[in-house]
Amino acid sequence: MADPFIGEIRAFAFTFAPMGWATCDGQILQIAQNQALYSILGITYGGDGRSTFGLPNLQGRAPMDVGAGPQLTPRTLGGVVGDATVPLTANNFPPHTHALNVVSNSDSNQTTVANHYLSRVQATGRPPVTTNTCLPPPVNVQMATDAVQLAGSATGPIAHDNMQPYLPLLMCIALNGEYPQRP
Repeated sequence: MADPFIGEIRAFAFTFAPMGWATCDGQILQIAQNQALYSILGITYGGDGRSTFGLPNLQGRAPMDVGAGPQLTPRTLGGVVGDATVPLTANNFPPHTHALNVVSNSDSNQTTVANHYLSRVQATGRPPVTTNTCLPPPVNVQMATDAVQLAGSATGPIAHDNMQPYLPLLMCIALNGEYPQRP
């Protein structure tokens, strides 16, 4: 394998950074011990620029090129975009309803089911008992508006996984090697 360029990032299929490399986990390094790498990265990924600078943090992230294309938002070097999880709230969805309609092919003399439920727990001190209070309904009639209700966490929004398919690899940056020459 040829010598890497200083600042080159490679993926490794083992759990340690090889000699002359450091893991891309956002760690802060001393400028005095890594002057060549600092001259390439600067404080793009953190640090104070006087005595320290940061390495990129690619833990749980995918590298992305800088710039913008047609219909795309611009991406800057060192920018972090996206989240591993996204909380679902009512504001994440467009306004819509989930009315529960009842359909029956049988003749019925009931004229409305607006205050009926398919099955409902009786409000008594006894153990829960479900009853079917809608037999038979008229064709395609909306049932009680509260027959379908919101579901989820009572303590707050539930987060769902937002990560693309992935294969865990160790991303490392070269601390030593050839200094890249500008064209």
